[in-house]
Amino acid sequence: MPPDISNPIPADEIEAWLRVVATGLLGNPYDSDFPRRVDRWRRSWLPERAWGMQEHGRWVAALATKPLAITIPGPDGGTRDVVADAVTSVTVAGTHRRQGILTAMISQSLAAAKARGDLFSILVAAEWPIYGRFGYAPAVWSADYVYRPRVSPIGFVNPGRVRQVDPDELLGHAPAIFEGFRAQRPGQVQRRRDWWARRLGLDGYEPMSNERSHWFLHDGPQGPDGLLSWKVSRDFELDGRLGSIVVEDLFATNAAAYQDLLAYLAGIDVIDEITLPNLAVDEELRWLLSDGRALKQSYTGDWIWLRLLDVPAALAARGYAVPGRVVIEVRDDDLGGYGTGRFLLTATGDGAECTTTDEPAELRVSQRVLATAYLGGATLRSLRLTGGVEELAPGALGLADAMLRTPLAPANATAF
Repeated sequence: MPPDISNPIPADEIEAWLRVVATGLLGNPYDSDFPRRVDRWRRSWLPERAWGMQEHGRWVAALATKPLAITIPGPDGGTRDVVADAVTSVTVAGTHRRQGILTAMISQSLAAAKARGDLFSILVAAEWPIYGRFGYAPAVWSADYVYRPRVSPIGFVNPGRVRQVDPDELLGHAPAIFEGFRAQRPGQVQRRRDWWARRLGLDGYEPMSNERSHWFLHDGPQGPDGLLSWKVSRDFELDGRLGSIVVEDLFATNAAAYQDLLAYLAGIDVIDEITLPNLAVDEELRWLLSDGRALKQSYTGDWIWLRLLDVPAALAARGYAVPGRVVIEVRDDDLGGYGTGRFLLTATGDGAECTTTDEPAELRVSQRVLATAYLGGATLRSLRLTGGVEELAPGALGLADAMLRTPLAPANATAF
């Protein structure tokens, strides 16, 4: 008997629905922060985009989606925005696993996204093996770094342009700075003003923690063009042991702001270690250092997973590094089979077109492979070991890789 999935979920069920989410994701539905989380969900609740299952009057499974703009490769090495179906808060209670509940919820959410005309769906996978069977594949990667500033400091471009600010002032500038920052790479998810208000505990939102960040702005010739926040992660001692900090936000719209903010960090007294989590895998910081070994990449891992729902529309929406024409046959054996088809992709300097075609295929790929390569995070050639890439006409693989190439690796600074 198929699971009895509920959708939509009315607003008066939010608190009860969130309890299973909190428990499943190792949170605590009884701590002091939980009512604040309920309030945040209530303010942006979309009943038609929430699913779940109840048993004996208690929620035992949950899934929600929301529309989020994300950058994709654009013309001339830039980016452009599309709205993606963003899946979040996916939970099935440990008491109800292996009953087809997750499959039923994702089936319904993907069908709804396809009906809306969404080009693709995105999520952050709690565990790698879960979402491949639904057609999702890793498309954006993330890296953590540890920087030892006393080994190799950074010089300022203009030190007077970095200043500490209060959250109220920051809110007036943060959305515009972040938009300028995220336009530099594909894969960046939007942060609306409301996102920043929640983060800063303003506009009627209560702070989620009593531990506040230190916030800084960088003032450029045209006004604020960079922002930074950090927290102490280890205090210093009078016996000579120095402290450390962790950077939570580092966003700049230009190279001068980026360098000044990093130089400020490197010059903070009584610390000898700076942790910089969730940056790009090809972060430029190393090239500012006279000794590149002062920066260590401590972690690299998958971040955003992507599932294509409308292959021709998705391929036509993005920009390409070089002009080209290639017939791609996409095989999609996963849930929904939304990507299956044969498509003629034609890219010129003015844009791209992608249509279904009866022409012989020159390249055969799985939907998962194409999803991984879509934002520029991997080449098709590097994915051949998956068995999901087959060159059917000489040169087609090299041409497709050249077209899909991006100048910078995709990255994303924002959880959802």
